[in-house]
Amino acid sequence: MIITRESLRELAEYESPKSCALTFYYQPDTPKDQSHREEAIMVKDLARDALHEAEKGGKAEGVRPALHRILEMADMIHGNGGKAKAIFADSSNGFWREFDLPPKLLATRLVVNRRFHLHGLAPLMETTPAVCVCVLDRSKARLWEMKDGTLREFFGFFQPRQRKGETQESYGYMAAGRIGRNLAEITKQHYKKVNDTLVKMYDRDGWDNLVIGCRDDNWAELSEVLHPYLKQNLAKRLRMEPSSVKEPALREEVQKVLQERQAIRRQELVLEAIGQAHRESRGALGLRRVLRSMEAGEIQTLLLGDRFQATGSECSHCGHIGLSHEAACTLCDQPAKPVEDLTNAILRMALRMNIEIVFVEGNPILEKIGHIAAVLRYRAAKKQNIEMAS
Repeated sequence: MIITRESLRELAEYESPKSCALTFYYQPDTPKDQSHREEAIMVKDLARDALHEAEKGGKAEGVRPALHRILEMADMIHGNGGKAKAIFADSSNGFWREFDLPPKLLATRLVVNRRFHLHGLAPLMETTPAVCVCVLDRSKARLWEMKDGTLREFFGFFQPRQRKGETQESYGYMAAGRIGRNLAEITKQHYKKVNDTLVKMYDRDGWDNLVIGCRDDNWAELSEVLHPYLKQNLAKRLRMEPSSVKEPALREEVQKVLQERQAIRRQELVLEAIGQAHRESRGALGLRRVLRSMEAGEIQTLLLGDRFQATGSECSHCGHIGLSHEAACTLCDQPAKPVEDLTNAILRMALRMNIEIVFVEGNPILEKIGHIAAVLRYRAAKKQNIEMAS
């Protein structure tokens, strides 16, 4: 089952009536032996520890069926084909969601609480750009699309080559010259067809990045007819030919391109948030300012560091997040519950408000400002002033 934004929203909004919301994350690791025994033992230990804690808290009946399913799964997980796994369950309410994911989770762990633990999914909440891949030469073109880590070839065409015997020996030098000009025109039309196909795909599918694979001489010819929009969205050019493409190698190359571009974008977003905040414009730095902007509906992109950690409280009525363990909400005066990790509450609010979430690992600039920042759509106070002036 693929985890979508809608699935994340469902998980974010879910609250177990008996505090039996079980979250299990499995992140594959390199085993010390082929038997994968250590992985199975670790999963079993996590499940047994969770059952022991549930029994002490009087929640055993609500979590036991889900834990037993995870225990049965432990001996068969065997690296899960290189994929991570996430399970969200509440046996007291008949709830079970299971996902196979890219191996980007923070760690293997199991948590039981009143809400699902979404912090572990933070690295996967960043929107993965859709990529169009075109590998071509003077007579062939093959097209793939890559979405959510899956590469799929969906289109290809070729231009018939010059027939054997169509040479200057057969037709003479003048005839050969005409043939050469005709072949050059045929090649140019082939490149135009590639360009037109890519433009139509761009208009129809709205992919974010283009990757082109070809030799240097092919690129020199193709670039003459390539639309400016395509050049603008070109992520990288790879040196390869359509007849020798192997999909596993191509997928790996495209993933490297995406990782490079996403790393650059994360750095640019951090610098943009800081620059905008210093100009008192579209930037928010630190937890207090980010929460204020989030509740005001100002945030466009939330930047969350991998070491972010904070405690506080959350109102069960209006969802207001407080920075201290308040018994009552400061906004609506309804009961507030203590929260040991505000990350989950912040992610829930961001998903509810359809805010873009960008997970930033090991960024020293973001660390200095509290591991959290945001790029804003607008600053509410300035917007209000503009409206009053008009």
